[in-house]
Formats: sequence, C-alpha cells, structure tokens
Amino acid sequence: MASPPLSRPASRAFRCAASVFLTVLLTVVGWTAAPAPVAAAAHPRFLLTAGTASMGISVLRVDEDATLSSVAGSPFPTGFGVLSLVVAPDGRTVYVPHAGDFGVSGYRLDDAGALHPIPGADITVGGPPTAATLSPDGTLLFVVVGGAPGRVESYAVTGTGALTPTGAPSVPVDGFSAVGMARVDPSGRFLRVVTYLGNTLSNYAIQPNGTMIPLGATAVELGPVAPGFTPDGRYLYVSNEFGFDLSGFAVGDNGQLTPTPGSPYPTHGVPHGAVPTADGERLYVPNAMGQSIAGFTVHDDGRLTELPGSPYAGPGGTLPGQVALHPDGRTLYLIDVLTAQVTTRVHTYTIRPDGSLTPSGRPAVDTGVIMSDGPVVALTP
Repeated sequence: MASPPLSRPASRAFRCAASVFLTVLLTVVGWTAAPAPVAAAAHPRFLLTAGTASMGISVLRVDEDATLSSVAGSPFPTGFGVLSLVVAPDGRTVYVPHAGDFGVSGYRLDDAGALHPIPGADITVGGPPTAATLSPDGTLLFVVVGGAPGRVESYAVTGTGALTPTGAPSVPVDGFSAVGMARVDPSGRFLRVVTYLGNTLSNYAIQPNGTMIPLGATAVELGPVAPGFTPDGRYLYVSNEFGFDLSGFAVGDNGQLTPTPGSPYPTHGVPHGAVPTADGERLYVPNAMGQSIAGFTVHDDGRLTELPGSPYAGPGGTLPGQVALHPDGRTLYLIDVLTAQVTTRVHTYTIRPDGSLTPSGRPAVDTGVIMSDGPVVALTP
C-alpha cells in the first residue's frame, strides 16, 4: 500500500535532513578515500665528465638504482684543455677552467641535465688556468694559473653564478706550477695547491673577502696530483704519480700538515686522485698505470691499510682516471683518462660490505668526450 504523501513542511524537513546526511557521508568518504599527498619529485642527480682534448662536458643522468643514461645534447661545448671541473653546493652551478684559451666558464645545469652558459661567468685570467676550486659555501672561486711561478686568483660568486674579482691580490704558488691542482679544506679556512712538476704543496689561509695568506710549502713525493680530504677535514691525501704511492697528512687546527703514520702508502700503480667515502672510513684511488683501483681503510689516526683484495682490476684497454662514489654507498664509478675506444667510458663497480670492489656487470657508458685528465669528474648532490 502506498505511503501517504508528506505534508509540505514535512517534505522540506525530510529534504533538509537528507542533504545534511549526504554532506556528512561524502565528508567521511572523502576523509577515508583521500589520496596520500604526492611526494615531491626526486632531485635529479648527474655525473659530469669533461674532455681535456675534445672541448666538451659530458652529462649522464644517475637514476635511483645508480644506473647511468645519456642526456640529450651531451656532450656540451666548452673551451679547449679542461683540467678541472667543479660543481657548487647547489648542484646546479658548474665551473671549468680551459687552459687552451686562458679562460674559465660557468654553466647552469637544468633538471633535464642540459648545461647553459651563465652570463658574467665567462672570464679570462691572463695565463693557462689548470685548476678551479670553490669554497664549501660556494661564494668564492679560486683559480690556479700555471707558470714559473704560477699564481692563484680569487673570484666572488654572485647569486646568479656570475664571477667578479674579489680585489684580493693574487698569490704565488711555490715551485714550478705548470699543472697545479687545488682544493679548499672542508672547513673553508685553507687552500691547498699541489704542483705536479714542483713536488710541493702550497698552503694558504683564506680570509672572508677572498684574500689568501701564504703559509709556506709542504714537501711531498714526486708528481703530486689531485689532493683529497676526508669529509671531516681531518686528513688530506695526495697522489704521487712518479712515486706510485699516496701521501697522507693530518690537518691541525691552525692548518699545519703532519704526515700520518706510515705515509706514503703504495697504490701498486700510478695514482690519479684520492676519493673518500661519505663516512670517511674508506678511500679509493684509480691507478692510471697499473690499470686498477686501490682501496684503503682510513683509521682514526689517518693511517691507511689496504682493503681485502686491493688493488682491483680495471677494464681492459683503459687507463683509469677518476672515481666517483654514489651516495648509496654501494656503487663506484670508474672513469677512463685514456682508452683504446677513444672516447671516455664510465664503468660501474659494486662496493661489497667489506669495502672490496667487484664489477657490477652493467655495460660501460660512453661519455662522448676524449681524454678526461685531472680532476674533471663530479657527481651532483
């Protein structure tokens, strides 16, 4: 039997109650079925490699699983004779000195991996620049200019990445610095410059305005290149190409260097730079001659002892030039300085729990640049 029709006031009340019920229901459903907030896209990471002989900078994308892939347009053109490449803390500002035309160029790296020249960051230095290094906060760029003697000049980095002279006088480099290489301590208080043919390590105190105060030279072994610090800045290691070993130094509060116990340490080849792990407990060194990678444990006093199985064999037909470490702590990239395949390749190794290395089995990736000499490799944060 049909229900009697509702009176007009009752009908209005029913519709109002139904509307409230429906609103509450939809709200509850919305609470329970609302999608989780969308996570921000991961900041892309890139591996940059300059070609000393090919006037180009390679950019490879580094995926979360540490695989590498080519970036459209890579390699990107730059000046001739790049012996150094540095990435700012922002992970997007890149500087390269090119000795062939006495210049330094700055680039902005976009999220696709393309490099774009920075207005005001293309400068000339009146001599062959062999190295560039940034202060840890990215506000100062120091450029080593080769010569007899060589010198170091300082530049302020503006908010746009442009370079302007600090006005501080240049300082001479001890010894014959035809191929000087430089690093700033992690503290930002000191600058170190090694001279490949001068067998010296020049030391400078850095003032806030970019002024460099010479602190004298430290004797090192034959053919020093590519100084590297542990992340805490307590220890400095210098590769000695003609000595087939690695010099270690403890860094004092006043910047003074003291040899670590047992220094220098044999690498079983021609060492080409020292790269510590993020925790500072291990250190890896590519041997350009010897076709291998040496691995070390870094002890509390800075002393080095070889990791199990070190040195680790490099690929056939190559001269290992640089290594870069993925933040995952499980992946090492080996980059050629020279190769029988002409263009530089990147080879991937797996880091075992004990620090030893084994080839990952992934194919080598072609950078498209030729002869990657000196500290010309950087992995963005």
